[in-house]
Amino acid sequence: MTLNAALRLLAGSVILISLVLGTYLNPVWYYLTGFVGLNLLQSAFTQWCPAMTIFRMFKLKEQTCITGMSVHQGVHIIAGSLVLGTVAAYLIFAAPQWVLYITTIVGASLLQSAFTGWCPAFTIASLLGFKKVS
Repeated sequence: MTLNAALRLLAGSVILISLVLGTYLNPVWYYLTGFVGLNLLQSAFTQWCPAMTIFRMFKLKEQTCITGMSVHQGVHIIAGSLVLGTVAAYLIFAAPQWVLYITTIVGASLLQSAFTGWCPAFTIASLLGFKKVS
């Protein structure tokens, strides 16, 4: 498993678990969902998040892009923006709870992409000009 796949696996899992906890236990758990979205977004630009440090200790293979931003960074931007945007809309602007369905779809998509190597955000990122990695 690559570092980016492990990161998508962790992010998707935490998103889905925190959404379930927020729905059935306490809406405060949605802040964890937003935190994951924020980490995905910032990791796209900095190439670092707390989970990456741990995954690097396990010597997971890193995929890099020589020039420009990689398709993985594009996926992080897309997923992080959607997660952060929907959670903020719900928590801050009192949007209806159905907006969190979008977050659920993003979380499930990240989770499955860790195993299949593809999700719709990969295609969107490629169409937006993000580079394939080696």
